[in-house]
Amino acid sequence: MGPEKLQPESEDAVPTVTQGVEFALVLSRIIDSVEKDPEQLRATIYELARHKLKEQFGSSSLAEERSLSKSLEIAIQGVEAFHRKNEATTAALPAPGQGSSPMLGHAPRHDVAPVVQEFPPAIEIQVSAPASSLTWKRHPGSEVAWRFAKACAVALAVAVALAAVMFNLLGKKENVAVINQPGSILPKAVTPASQSAQSATSPPQPAQASPTLPSSFGIYALSGDKLYQLDLLPGRAPDARVAISSVITTNSRTTLPDGHLTFIVYRRDSATNAADRAEVRLVARITRELSFDKDGKRVASEIADNWVIRNISIPYRTAPKKDIPDMYEIRSENPETPLAPGRYALVLKGYAYDFSVAGQVADPRQCLERLVATNGQFYSECK
Repeated sequence: MGPEKLQPESEDAVPTVTQGVEFALVLSRIIDSVEKDPEQLRATIYELARHKLKEQFGSSSLAEERSLSKSLEIAIQGVEAFHRKNEATTAALPAPGQGSSPMLGHAPRHDVAPVVQEFPPAIEIQVSAPASSLTWKRHPGSEVAWRFAKACAVALAVAVALAAVMFNLLGKKENVAVINQPGSILPKAVTPASQSAQSATSPPQPAQASPTLPSSFGIYALSGDKLYQLDLLPGRAPDARVAISSVITTNSRTTLPDGHLTFIVYRRDSATNAADRAEVRLVARITRELSFDKDGKRVASEIADNWVIRNISIPYRTAPKKDIPDMYEIRSENPETPLAPGRYALVLKGYAYDFSVAGQVADPRQCLERLVATNGQFYSECK
């Protein structure tokens, strides 16, 4: 009479022995390939096995799914008991050259064969076949286990990679030692020797940002090893052929302590749209206005906070900033000649950026008088 395949008829079906054997063989082969931290990785493999079993056979009947789950749990218990027994026996064996045997103190005997201890697995199953059967036929349920084995192999590769990344990250944490035991992360005792070794092997700290380099986008003036952000004047700067711009009624908000200046432009498009040239224009103050009354008499009046951009310019040149593509410098063509005290505008691509140089204004070009006549307005430098 040949082997008979039993199908579960209820939800409480008893798991078959063959399925348990197949699961045990698959799990044992996978676990044997793992060398580091076997206990923790075995627990990971068991969880993956349970997950993959539900994923692969979730569409099966409830009775079949329960039968497979019970078979897997029995296999897990047996494999775990076998590995724990094997680890305990290996730890109990004496190391070479040690022990209480008197024979260990003498030269080894070559005529005595070494004793090999074999540890049987925790699951011992005896399968009997009919006398007329010469070959063992695989149970149809083993096909299910081998399909499950393929899914476990893929899941194991992912688990091992994730475990390696996790151990690397934990090993890099400061003052933390990762012990090769499941779930043991203990603080490291800090000693003077370990502190010196840690300081010798610790990576160099990143250099702090230079105070002479801007950290946000904008136009800056560098004076006396300090950065000053420049404000944009309203409207566009007049063409160089126009002598006087429209009137500016606000005072400069940026005052630089020294006339030896370097400008830094920090923009997103500086690498591809940097200016080829730049110039500094004089911004003159209108101090007095002359007009005529109805009788033709000249009337002079003082004016406050009236400024105009003149077409008097000082040439500057641009240069890229080393290793910073979004930043470039603007330097004077005559760096030894500083700007005199007064108000100026950095003209860059048609836009004027306002600043002043501290000190007593002595340049007559910085002062204007305005004459209002019937045919227009005329400007002249102060006497």
